[in-house]
Amino acid sequence: MSWRTFLESAPAAAHGVQVYTELDELAASVGRFLDAGFRAGQPAIVIATAGHWDAFAAELERRGHDLDELQEQGLLTARDADETLAALMEGEVPSPKRFADVVGGLVETVASRFPDTTPRAFGEMVDLLFQRGEQAAAIELEELWNRLMETRSFALLCAYELDLFDLDVQTSALPEIVRTHTHPRPVAEPARLAAAVHETLTDVLGSDAAAWVYLRVAEDVPRTALPRGQAVLMWLSRHQPAIAQRVLQGARVRYAAAV
Repeated sequence: MSWRTFLESAPAAAHGVQVYTELDELAASVGRFLDAGFRAGQPAIVIATAGHWDAFAAELERRGHDLDELQEQGLLTARDADETLAALMEGEVPSPKRFADVVGGLVETVASRFPDTTPRAFGEMVDLLFQRGEQAAAIELEELWNRLMETRSFALLCAYELDLFDLDVQTSALPEIVRTHTHPRPVAEPARLAAAVHETLTDVLGSDAAAWVYLRVAEDVPRTALPRGQAVLMWLSRHQPAIAQRVLQGARVRYAAAV
């Protein structure tokens, strides 16, 4: 399933993630995800920070939605990410019981108002944990979301603000983020990333060695929704970090210049 198809159809148990650097990139994805649901009569839960909520609201209004009307109809339920996260944490880890009560209860309440539909949820509590340096807690929270989707019918979109061209992100953050989602979107424009990675990889290694890397990636990395340019970066970062550092630096420049 393509990213566009995920945003528009969002089947039950689909769990997408948008990695972004600019808020307008995220707002475009969230707006499309929610807009498609509203037009299909599906309710939405948005758990966002105050600053990001303003951007999402503006995007929905640009798409022709009246937020007050959506909330009055029960189609839109908005919660503050900081407050919701605080309510489900127990010390430095998310509590399964509190998560079930706070988030599970919210999903069940919204779903009960619109039977025979697939609610859509967007949340960025995981990113709040990541930005605090609590990566293990963020992944635990992702797992709680996944377990909730085994008992509740809804689709979920998450988001992380990360530097895709950072070696530590490629080796420690992204593998776990990709693992816990069915539809990862590590960059706004995968085709532009693929071109930037290919040109830089060829410059750094030469065409023959670059072809060997592509072959190894094809053998070692399962064909999934992960864009191949990102799969190459992740494989290089794990197996050849010195070369990966050079490729990441060059791809960063090329990706930015190709706008």
